Amino acid sequence: MKGVGSGVENELNRLLASKSGKEVQVRIKEIEKNLHKIEIESFKKHFERSEYHDKLVDICISAFGPESKCYNDLGYAFISSEPLVELGVKNFDVMIYNDKKKHAIFVECKSSVKSNRGKYISDAYEAKTNVIENQKYLEEMLGDEIETMEFVICVPSHKTDGIVREIERQENEGEIDVSSNDLLLIWQVSLFEGEVLQLFTRINSRDKQYKSQHKDLNLTKMLGSDGHEVKSEVLTKFYPSSHPLTMGSKIVTEIVTKNMRENTQINVFSKESVEQFCKSSRNLAHYACEKLGKNIVDHFIGECEFFGLIEKVEGEDDLFKLNLEGKRLNTILNNYKEEYKKAFVARKVRQKAAKQVVEEYHKKYPDLSNYVENPE
Repeated sequence: MKGVGSGVENELNRLLASKSGKEVQVRIKEIEKNLHKIEIESFKKHFERSEYHDKLVDICISAFGPESKCYNDLGYAFISSEPLVELGVKNFDVMIYNDKKKHAIFVECKSSVKSNRGKYISDAYEAKTNVIENQKYLEEMLGDEIETMEFVICVPSHKTDGIVREIERQENEGEIDVSSNDLLLIWQVSLFEGEVLQLFTRINSRDKQYKSQHKDLNLTKMLGSDGHEVKSEVLTKFYPSSHPLTMGSKIVTEIVTKNMRENTQINVFSKESVEQFCKSSRNLAHYACEKLGKNIVDHFIGECEFFGLIEKVEGEDDLFKLNLEGKRLNTILNNYKEEYKKAFVARKVRQKAAKQVVEEYHKKYPDLSNYVENPE
C-alpha cells in the first residue's frame, strides 16, 4: 500500500496474507468508508484556513510594497516571507526593513486564535529568540546590518480581543517579562472595511503606552487609531508554507498559460521551466527563493506523479505531461484541484485505515507478531 508508513505497511501485508486476511480486508473497507467524509471535511478546512492565512500575509506585504505609503513616505520595505524557514526553525511570516533606520520588523500572521492562544504567543516568542540568535545570518541575507528589531502578531480584527486577553493574562501572571523593551506588538486587519491594517495599543497589562507602540512614532501614527487602508499589490504568487494545492494550482496555471502563449502542446512541460517559475523572487517572495523553489518543484512533481496527475514523456528525461482533461485553463485547473483533493484524501484514508486495523488486530491478538508500537 503506497503512502503508508513502512512499519504499518509490512504488518498489514502480513495480516492480509494470514488466515484472517479476508476479515482484515472487510474491516479496512468499513474503516475507509467511515473515514472518507471526515477526511474530505478536514482537507477543506485546512485548505480554507491556509488561504485565509495567505490573505493576511498578502495584506501585510502589500502595506509595505513599492506602491505603499509605508514604503514611499517612511522607507519601510517588505523584504521576505518566512525568514529562517530554510533553517527549519520557528519563524515569522513577514520581514520588513528600513535601510535608513537599520530597523527590522518581523510579523507573524494568525488567521485563527479560537484555541491555543497561549501556544501562538509562546511560538512567537520562540520565533523571536530564533531571529535574535540568527541575526548575523539574516544580515548576510539582507546585505545590511540590523540595529533594532520589533516583533508583531497580526490577527483579523474580530480575533483581536482573544489574543490580547491571553497576552494580558501571561503578562499579569509573570509568564512574560513586561520590563522587556521589545514586547510583542499587535496589528489587526479589518477584511471587511477596505483591508485596513491597524496598530492595536490598548493592552491593559502594560503600564507605559509606548510599550504597545512602534519605536518609530511616524509608523505608529500611520498605523494609528484610524488604521492604514492597504492598497493591494500583486507581489507574490505563493509562500514557502502555502498549501500544496495553492502552489500546485499556480504551477498548473503557469504551465497552461505559457503553452497557450507559445502555441505549444497545452499539457506538456519541462521540469526546468517549472523551476524557473518557482525560483523567481516575483513568484516566491523569499531571499532564498532559488533553494526553496527547487524544493517546491521536487515536491510538486513527486506528489503529482504519485497521484497520477502527471507522467513522464517517454524518451524525454526532463519532460512531463499533465494527465488532466480539458482544453481551456479553467477546465484544466478545476480538474487539477478536484483530482488532487480526491487523491490526497484517498491517501490519508488509506494511511489511517491501515494503522487502525493493525492496531485493532494486535490489541485483539497480541501474540500475532512482533508488531512495534508507533510504527513509521
